[in-house]
Amino acid sequence: MHFTTVKRWLSGWPFPLFSLLVAVVGLTSCSPAISKQLRDEAAGLVPFEELLQKSDEYKGRVVILGGYILETVNEADGTLLVILQAPLDSQNSPKSSDLSKGRYLVQTKEFLDPVVYSKDRKITVGGRVVGAKKKKLGNINYKYLVVASLEIHLWPKKAEYTRPYYYPYYDPWYYPWYGYPYPYRRW
Repeated sequence: MHFTTVKRWLSGWPFPLFSLLVAVVGLTSCSPAISKQLRDEAAGLVPFEELLQKSDEYKGRVVILGGYILETVNEADGTLLVILQAPLDSQNSPKSSDLSKGRYLVQTKEFLDPVVYSKDRKITVGGRVVGAKKKKLGNINYKYLVVASLEIHLWPKKAEYTRPYYYPYYDPWYYPWYGYPYPYRRW
């Protein structure tokens, strides 16, 4: 392909239209989990440790927190979620649970099905700080930050890939030591 052919193709109408389409799809697929209005209202990141220690000072403030569901408890007036806090990335998705600084409770007036909101699911919550609550955790009284939810985003489960297993395996090109330890042909 000559340079003039490429130049002529790039100057045609399909390329700008295609690049605009890619830009729009790319920007919408990278949007944060919590609405812009709530993110603007939350304005400013407060470290989780500070929220936990000074919960009375931050009472009524809108915060965005993330983490991993530990327990879902349905009550008469709504649902209580016990969350293991994890820091958030730029898309408001929780990072590794190994980076956790504690636990918090999320109160919602909605019914949340414990099968859907199950243990170890990633969650991002936008809500108002209600205060702190001491609750039994093993043999100790643990201080939880309590947040009344305004928005909840449950992250989808990651798809697990399993290689299909066929027995008896027959492949005329099969050689057991080719690509060891994976006994299948690689191209």
